[in-house]
Amino acid sequence: MLPNPMPRFLALPHRRQLLAAAAGALALGTIARRPVELGDADEDAEATPLDLAGFLTRGNALASRLVGDRSAVGQDRYLHALAGLAVRLAGVPVPAMKEQATPGYSLGFHEGGAPFTMLHWKLAPGAAIREHPHLYGNVVTLVLEGDVRIRNYELVGERDYEARGTFRVRRTCEAFLRPGGTNLVSLERNYVHGFLAGPSGARGLDITTRIRERRETPTLEIAAKPVDEAQALYEASWKSGG
Repeated sequence: MLPNPMPRFLALPHRRQLLAAAAGALALGTIARRPVELGDADEDAEATPLDLAGFLTRGNALASRLVGDRSAVGQDRYLHALAGLAVRLAGVPVPAMKEQATPGYSLGFHEGGAPFTMLHWKLAPGAAIREHPHLYGNVVTLVLEGDVRIRNYELVGERDYEARGTFRVRRTCEAFLRPGGTNLVSLERNYVHGFLAGPSGARGLDITTRIRERRETPTLEIAAKPVDEAQALYEASWKSGG
């Protein structure tokens, strides 16, 4: 009779025990990590729709955990987590709206956000919000109705919001957003943006979190043609009071 080539401690019953123990340890590790992995986002098991009250309840709790990290990565983490909740919004009521100086643009407000504010905007067909930088607050833009084209830019080199003459900017994003679409603006990434509504107009939310002192916001005049198409570089200049 040939000798058993498998050592006794690796005989089949023992191998089963070892595999079961390893599986158990893996499961325990997964369970132990799960709160950490889900701690930055909504912890519902399913992505069910949220009404405005439900969003505010979850969004306020989430924001209170994440808003303190104002680094570039911290803002990204915060904005993506908040956007993950915002896309679940359904049936958002239209608040009292006030016409703005920009033709075809009206603005309302939803109470209850903390530390963020919820601005409800509406654009008439073909109306535009000119490119402007965010100097004191980051933003989750969510389209609720219609469609908009959104373009984002960043300054090349040193950021100087009072610079005179021309300088260069880079287009970092161009998106066509329909209902449920989002655009994220932090103070370090994609921090200049502008909107153009489609032929049916558009309506949506700007969920804005102020993390710096408020200051006057200029508009950005951007050349129609790039100076370097491959690098998406454009000549630009500031216009105050826009």
